[in-house]
Amino acid sequence: MLGSTNGSGFIDWIEQVQHVVLTVLMVAIAVMVFVQVLLRYVFKAPLMGIEEMLLFPTVWLYFIGGMNASLERSQIVARVLEVFVKKDKTIFLIRTIASVLSFGVAVWLTYWGWDFLKYSLRVDKVSPTLYIPTIYADALVFLGILFMTIYTLLEVCHNYAIFQRGTAE
Repeated sequence: MLGSTNGSGFIDWIEQVQHVVLTVLMVAIAVMVFVQVLLRYVFKAPLMGIEEMLLFPTVWLYFIGGMNASLERSQIVARVLEVFVKKDKTIFLIRTIASVLSFGVAVWLTYWGWDFLKYSLRVDKVSPTLYIPTIYADALVFLGILFMTIYTLLEVCHNYAIFQRGTAE
């Protein structure tokens, strides 16, 4: 994990906050779905709008989960070239190049996320039934990608430092 290897108290704090928020969101989503199933199939009285309310914590769960995977470096990676390479230095050169490319894509997506946030603020959309401002979900698209970009930059620095040393930790 970045927080543990970095020794940064701030990164560790962000990681703890992410874990707490993810836990709260998972519980909230499970409770909302349970209540809807109970009301719909047991009491035959569905609660109108609960699916719409589920949109917001679900989007938050998705993006904060992505942020967490990026921070912990637990996202899916295909390290095919490393199968054919034996030297640690070459492996971390490949990882550094891959993380630089990932950072470039993340910067590009952050720019798109910023444009989407500006659009959402300008249009001032609301959900169709409950009239909840969608900015609560839309803003997290930009923030989630921004944090993933920052974590990817930290990964670039980490991989480059190992490449410079010539050996893995």
